[in-house]
Amino acid sequence: HTHGNTLAPTHHSLVAMLRYQIFLSYGAAFAAVWLGLLHATPTSIDKESSLFTIGIVYAPFWGIIALGMYAATCVFVGLLAFEDFPEAAAEIEKQVQEAKVEMKKRGVIREVR
Repeated sequence: HTHGNTLAPTHHSLVAMLRYQIFLSYGAAFAAVWLGLLHATPTSIDKESSLFTIGIVYAPFWGIIALGMYAATCVFVGLLAFEDFPEAAAEIEKQVQEAKVEMKKRGVIREVR
């Protein structure tokens, strides 16, 4: 077991990648598979058939639709799980009032509401 070997793969290799690198890796893999399917389809399959056109030719379009649905679902679930924190709101309101009083003392504002 060598600690200095930086080339050894770790179980954190995906975590160490930046999000755009992960996205580009998946995109490149998808593009390679998609192009392979487009060019290596056996001639016995009618390339003009609707199943081929809908399934393989428009796969990038379906991928973008799926990615958009995933993003919308994540936002929706995040909104449903959002919690109110009345203590935090009270703390902020107190800090705002303190700041207004301090600003009045320094002559920045005329009255405290």
